[in-house]
Amino acid sequence: MEITDLAIGVPAAIAAAAAFGLAGYLQHGAARKTTDRRALRPGLLLDLLRFKQFQWSIVLSGAGFGLQVLALRFAPLSVVQPLLVTGVLFYLGFAALARHHRIDNGLVLGALMALVGLSVFLLVARPSEGTAQFHGSAALPLGLALVVVVLVCLAIASRLSDEVRALPFAVATAVFYGVTAALIRSLLATVSWSTLFTHWQLYAVIVVAPAGFLLNQNAFQVGSLGAVAVATITVGDPIVAIGAGVAWLGESLGGGPASTVIEIFALMLMAVGVAVLTRRSQHIADQIRERAEVAAPPKEAESCG
Repeated sequence: MEITDLAIGVPAAIAAAAAFGLAGYLQHGAARKTTDRRALRPGLLLDLLRFKQFQWSIVLSGAGFGLQVLALRFAPLSVVQPLLVTGVLFYLGFAALARHHRIDNGLVLGALMALVGLSVFLLVARPSEGTAQFHGSAALPLGLALVVVVLVCLAIASRLSDEVRALPFAVATAVFYGVTAALIRSLLATVSWSTLFTHWQLYAVIVVAPAGFLLNQNAFQVGSLGAVAVATITVGDPIVAIGAGVAWLGESLGGGPASTVIEIFALMLMAVGVAVLTRRSQHIADQIRERAEVAAPPKEAESCG
């Protein structure tokens, strides 16, 4: 790995993170303007496309993806992925700038804990290349477990208040995005263009990816700040993708007892970071609602006649 390669790959990864952060902020703003908040409603995409900010978010997401590809061309995944997760900090920065407020220290602390945990996990785990072919018997247990996780998340979301409801929606989104990444890896590694339409992975991606995107917007709809959704998806997506790569595609992680202990502590740090973000976001949302109630004009007393 040459210094000149890093001189291109690192700035490209940071620029991609900024693009993803701004795209997330714009999508959150558009999603909050919609009124129908049923989960996985396909019509939500048509509602969102009416907003200019959502249209720009799609452009920015495309630019971010292109920059990510460029970064991976010149720098290894172990360097690029930790830089990409700084998109959460960019999101917080754009949100604070738009609201003319300082970035909340509690949100930054939670985001940093989650991002450091993920970065350490990725650096220690260093997933290796597998066969990229699905192993049927090994794939089934994790597949069923992920289905259960999504169903439980949707059930929990239906019983929570809006601000906390964003968390289970975001976890379900991370599952869909991580599975999509594993399916695409398998597809690109084993399929030629001439046989592309004969492989089931393509049709699975066509179903799973839009479902994940819809749940992403559901998470944005119900979270007044969006930081919980962005952080949870950012750290959860690669974790699910790595797990799917190990269980489904024959990939392996960096071994040894010391590595395993560090990986466990890194996962715990991520979980604590997301918990801090969730708690702080709920507190800020409550403050926003209280200020809005104080600023609202008093209702006129109803006349008794």
